[in-house]
Amino acid sequence: MSSRLHRPALALIPVLLLPTLVACGGSDDNTKDGATSTGLSQVSFTGDVGKEITATWKKPVAKPTSTSVTTLVKGSGDKITSTDTVNAYLWIADGTTKKQTFSDYDQGKPEALPNNGQLGPVFDKLFSGQTYGSRVVAVTTPEDLLGSADAASQLGLGKNDSLVVVADLVEKAAVSPTPTDDKVHDVSPSMMPRIISKNGKPTGLDFKGLSEPDLTTPVHRLFLKKGTGKKVTENSKVTINYLGETFNAKEPFDESYSKTPYTNTLTSLVKGWQIGLEGVPVGSRVLLAMPPAFGYGAQGSGDKIAGNATLWFVIDVLKAS
Repeated sequence: MSSRLHRPALALIPVLLLPTLVACGGSDDNTKDGATSTGLSQVSFTGDVGKEITATWKKPVAKPTSTSVTTLVKGSGDKITSTDTVNAYLWIADGTTKKQTFSDYDQGKPEALPNNGQLGPVFDKLFSGQTYGSRVVAVTTPEDLLGSADAASQLGLGKNDSLVVVADLVEKAAVSPTPTDDKVHDVSPSMMPRIISKNGKPTGLDFKGLSEPDLTTPVHRLFLKKGTGKKVTENSKVTINYLGETFNAKEPFDESYSKTPYTNTLTSLVKGWQIGLEGVPVGSRVLLAMPPAFGYGAQGSGDKIAGNATLWFVIDVLKAS
């Protein structure tokens, strides 16, 4: 499953500073914006903020009982506020195996992360009291960051592993226009693209005769088939097949019909899916159109989702529990 559809889920736990995770070195190491950073007692980091990062491991990091956060480099930029969306390079490693699991530096661009509480307490603590140009590290658990043991296992993380998350808080990000509302609107087939199928499986979308919607348009939904099973709720764990495409694209940016159905909690998915799938019965096929503010915003995602792109998804709801 592509990480494009996933966001870190909410996980409410106390955030306590563990004595063994206090940063090494004196305060002089952490005063210059963008300077090479020191690290924790188990691992240190070098490289300028927003440019690169290299980890040097001294020993494994034990799984904490709660999340701790340490500022490695104090940036000289403006203070991050609760209304900001932050362009940040994330670097994540399994602290138990000392193996890197993800790096935005490998992706070649930062992520736009809203500082509005939706990403959960790990990110709330990473952003709290920080300034742009800072490098901040959290030592946490897979469950606390990703929201479930299932999500952790999909990344090859053990239930007793620790996670080390470094965030380089580069700059304030541009944001997409706010939609007229945050509700789903059921629309007629004339307002949606036609599904292209092969051997009964969706392979793309045909936008002929349609105009690209305004960026403030709310989530639109078309029932192609209405199931009779249990309805998806905000607390559901859903199993789905999906295909996603942008306006007049040559091909989908992601799909699961040729792979394996995807399972995750609804709250772990982008907001457009949360809005559009709630109340949909199992056995349904829906076509969703979501504005960039409820998708991947002004920054987009990867090479196939441009900034401020409206997204269309064909979704088969296979199971909800």
